[in-house]
Amino acid sequence: MIVTARATLIIALLSLSLTPLHAEVDFARDIRPILNAHCVACHGGVKEAGDVSFIYREKALGNGESGKTVIVPRKPDDSEMMVRILSTDPSEVMPKPAHGPPLPKHEVALLKQWIAEGAKWREHWAFVPPIAHAAPELKQTSWPRREMDRFILARLEKEGLQPSKEADKAALLRRVSLDLTGLPPTEPELDAFLADDSTRSYEKQVQRLLNSPRFGERWASVWMDLARYADSEGLGQDHRRDVWKYRDWLIAAFNNDMPYDQFTIAQLAGDLLPQATLDDRIATTFHRLTQANNEGGTDDEEFRVTAVMDRVATTWEVWQGVTMGCVQCHAHPYDPIQHKEYYDFMAFFNNTEDADTPEGLPVLTVPLDTKRHAEAGHLQARIAQLETAIFEKQLNLATSTEWYPTIGMKATATKAVLEVVKQEQSEEFRTAGNVAAGAVFTLDTGVDPKQKRITAMRVEVLPVDEAKALHTPEWGTLLKRIRLERHTHDDHYADVPLAEVITDEPHPLFNPNDSISSKGARRGWGPYTKMNRPRHAIVVLREPIEVSESSQLRVTLAHTDFSAGGSFPLITKRGRISFTDDERWEQLGKNISLMQWKSELAATQKKLRAIPSTTTPDMRELPSAQGRATHLFIRGNWLDKGERIEHPGTPQVFPAMKGNPDRLSMARWIVSPANPLTARVAVNRFWLELFGTGIVPTPEDFGSAGEKPTHPELLDTLAVRFQTSMRWSVKSLLRELVTSATYRQDARVSPALAERDPDNRLLARGPRQRLTGEMVRDHALMVAGLLVNKTGGKPVHPPLPEGVWKPFDGDKWTTPKEGDAERYRRAVYTYWKRSIPFPMFATFDAPTRELCSKRRVVSNTPLQALSVLNDPAFHECAKALGRRMQIEFTGSIDERLAHAYREVTTRNITAAQLVELKALFTAVRQQYADQPAEMQKVSTTPEGAAYTVLASVLLNLDEALIR
Repeated sequence: MIVTARATLIIALLSLSLTPLHAEVDFARDIRPILNAHCVACHGGVKEAGDVSFIYREKALGNGESGKTVIVPRKPDDSEMMVRILSTDPSEVMPKPAHGPPLPKHEVALLKQWIAEGAKWREHWAFVPPIAHAAPELKQTSWPRREMDRFILARLEKEGLQPSKEADKAALLRRVSLDLTGLPPTEPELDAFLADDSTRSYEKQVQRLLNSPRFGERWASVWMDLARYADSEGLGQDHRRDVWKYRDWLIAAFNNDMPYDQFTIAQLAGDLLPQATLDDRIATTFHRLTQANNEGGTDDEEFRVTAVMDRVATTWEVWQGVTMGCVQCHAHPYDPIQHKEYYDFMAFFNNTEDADTPEGLPVLTVPLDTKRHAEAGHLQARIAQLETAIFEKQLNLATSTEWYPTIGMKATATKAVLEVVKQEQSEEFRTAGNVAAGAVFTLDTGVDPKQKRITAMRVEVLPVDEAKALHTPEWGTLLKRIRLERHTHDDHYADVPLAEVITDEPHPLFNPNDSISSKGARRGWGPYTKMNRPRHAIVVLREPIEVSESSQLRVTLAHTDFSAGGSFPLITKRGRISFTDDERWEQLGKNISLMQWKSELAATQKKLRAIPSTTTPDMRELPSAQGRATHLFIRGNWLDKGERIEHPGTPQVFPAMKGNPDRLSMARWIVSPANPLTARVAVNRFWLELFGTGIVPTPEDFGSAGEKPTHPELLDTLAVRFQTSMRWSVKSLLRELVTSATYRQDARVSPALAERDPDNRLLARGPRQRLTGEMVRDHALMVAGLLVNKTGGKPVHPPLPEGVWKPFDGDKWTTPKEGDAERYRRAVYTYWKRSIPFPMFATFDAPTRELCSKRRVVSNTPLQALSVLNDPAFHECAKALGRRMQIEFTGSIDERLAHAYREVTTRNITAAQLVELKALFTAVRQQYADQPAEMQKVSTTPEGAAYTVLASVLLNLDEALIR
């Protein structure tokens, strides 16, 4: 029997050793984490030591520098990878001893088994389109309320855990009210819910909250972190920037439950939509929230490029959950995204008009009254149509005109030195050496003998190095005055009246006709502030002038005294002048259709100016004639240009994009059913906001270096449903989540469960989260009876602690007086300056919003308690709540304290808590009675002062700061 038992044991052990570690090794699940942990630092996307990379299948299965095959499918013993891993030679073994310890035996076994099974390569799970999964079978079937609960319970049963009981009604209403609207329930709302015994009482409350106008304010605040929303430019001087119309668009989009796919397209490419509305164009402010740098000496092109790169990174982080910033310099370290593919994608954003100008141009005119948005949108659309029609008619004439170059030009200047360079068929004027802002060029010239009259003049501005300027633009020019004179018989020069300036673009940033105004202008015609190709303007004479071979003309080009960045004068460094006798320019001003268009244009512009408006920066595409070339940057250096990117594109690891290679097609690709990430990332983000931790705990990184999902089948099922049956409805998704049994669990936790699952990733209990900084402020205002629920409008300036506001640019913070409604607006409307974050928000972990913020990392510091106790805004709330306790609430002191406690925490006070609060009240009241001078700082009576102190204590309770 002993021999038999021992033999049986040996057979069993042998059998176990021959059993595969898994039915089949999965590359994405089992192998990729091993490679990422031990191999890709040297053999990845950044570095390919020995010509070996484990990021791309073709390279992993190819030959290294030694000539040996790295991985031979089904032959682990012939695979150089396994030879190196199993080697005992310090010079051959991988990883090298200096780089890390040998691989654990179970990981070596996994790698060997994977190769033996054929080295099947599967992309990382997040790069594979999601599929809906059938809900798992359960032992306990009575608990689930929604399909998602079945996935949660199946995992709990697997872990040997049980879900918690349902939270009591008061706690549940507080949680869902704060989660959906950012505000606690009022006492009447709580009483109504407690009195409602119907089976759908909770669902009715959820629907009420989803319908509330406060819903949009709560969720806009979340999106504003992603959009890096701020009311200032950031960097350098950090000037104010009017962008609040975008914030109001966000609030309306969430309140109206704009489908998430439309919400995405509008923000990424609303300006390119057919018949784009004013609201579509406001939405594009999303990508104009990049930082700008108007500090002296900065290069506009450098910071334009920085903004474009930020748009690339933000787009991938917000909608794809993929870190893309590193691909600017090299291939992705962990995922199969090539260095060049970064610039393929960057090309989608590289042809917008914005260029880090001091004015933040271009900007969109938006009515203050949202009811007039449609009217203004129609007017702007008509203005654009008329400008385009006028431009195209004039362009056809310009391209078919014969232009005669100057003859024998002589050039002089103030604040600059000019020289004339004769070309084969023309003359150019060029600056020599340094130039200064405000330089005036005087160009004296003869005329071509073939010309008998002049009807128009062409002024050309040329890059000094045209080939280089195509990819690294030069500083442009700005002409405040263009003047044409003719030499008279008495040896003087007489002005030639000029009719208009016609530019080479349909929608110039400034009025080009300001350049021929006798009054002069700070802004006029010229490429501002950078130029990447030759530019020109045609100056039409009011009446033709007769000329002969002996005629002499004088052209004066007076440059603006404006210097870009305070250091770079916008001066024409190279240019040409030419003339024409084409009589069509003479007839241009008499063209009936053109006259009608110009008349309608002026009238339409006047109507638009009559609407009280603000502005917001928006995205606009450059005209094709002024388009930029996108080049790969060598090691990410914007000054070191590599190959030209012929067409915008998306990484090959993802499904191909359809349609024209433009920003609109890219936006549609983002939300296409083929895109594997967008719905997953969105579902995970909303889950994170409700439960505190995402199904993917690293919402900023869905790549192979991020954490795996805790409930992958649930994530994929919700993602598919979000796109299909929910039709991208955010409210439908949130309704599903907050009405689930998972969400409705009690949040209390046992020590054993806290130790086993401290972050509640298994969801064996309900979520318990601290209020965000915005919620803390709004909660205090609301329970104090001060909150003003006005939707939308300009940013507001609530009270600040003394000594905080010291901006570099003289920006004013004017707090409205006590009693002014603007003082008590919701936190989402607070003016947000990047260089001076609102102190209380920063204390409660709000980001500066200089860059996209995917999640707030929650801290717990004494400063938070000190802020609620001492901040002047909270002191004002405490005084107001104290007044409510003293005047509005009725009954005994016990009843008033109990009422206040319930108002602040949505809970009933316990006997022990009441005793403690009453003792504090009595002691404080006596203290202030004994110290009248101190009392006067708080209230006019000892009792009033005591109520204020009690109110401050209540606002700082843990129960008051938790949802």
